[in-house]
Parts: sequence; C-alpha cells; structure tokens
Amino acid sequence: MEEINKYKLKTTTFTADLEGELDRDARTFLYTETAIYEVSTQDQNDGSYDKVYKCKVVGETQVKQEGKVVKGKSKRSQSKKLRQALWCINPEEEFYQKTMSKIISRIEDVVEYLS
Repeated sequence: MEEINKYKLKTTTFTADLEGELDRDARTFLYTETAIYEVSTQDQNDGSYDKVYKCKVVGETQVKQEGKVVKGKSKRSQSKKLRQALWCINPEEEFYQKTMSKIISRIEDVVEYLS
C-alpha cells in the first residue's frame, strides 16, 4: 500500500474589493468560502504520493488584522459565480451548457421559484 506523504491545498488567485484599509505590517488572516473542484495525487516515485486538493473561492472573504475585521466582496461577475457554482456540482462543460440552456428557456419559472 502506498503511503500519503503530504496533503496539499491549492487555491486559485482571486481579487476582492475591501471595505477598508489594511496595515501592511500587521499579521493578516484570510477567511473565505471555497469549493474543492479537483482531488489528485502526485507520485513521489518513492512509494509515496501527495494528495492535492484544488479549490476556488466561491463566497465572501474576510480579512482579520489585530482584532479588526475587513470584509471583502468578490470582483467576479454574477455570471462567473453561477458558472463556478454549476462547475462545483459537475465540472463537465456539457453539463454547464445544458443546465444554462434549461435555466434560460425557463427563466420565468426559475425567478418565480426563487421569489
């Protein structure tokens, strides 16, 4: 049986608009909602491997410095957020296209359902 060497988390880069200023010299903690979209293994060629989780930011971001919380808002458009949400359910492009076609063709029903 192969041994897991390391567990790794990789995130995509993202940008958020902050509601306040940050102190460059302060220790900074970032809290954000993410979705894991891929799990893979990296063979270390020594009988072990690393397990890698890839994730994307899908929700609100908060930055904490010295007890102060600064909220951030994703700069991504709503359409990109919808694509990401669907992608987290099923990363196949065909699934995205079919689902979007169904949403668009029944948009009045979708809006009524959500109201």
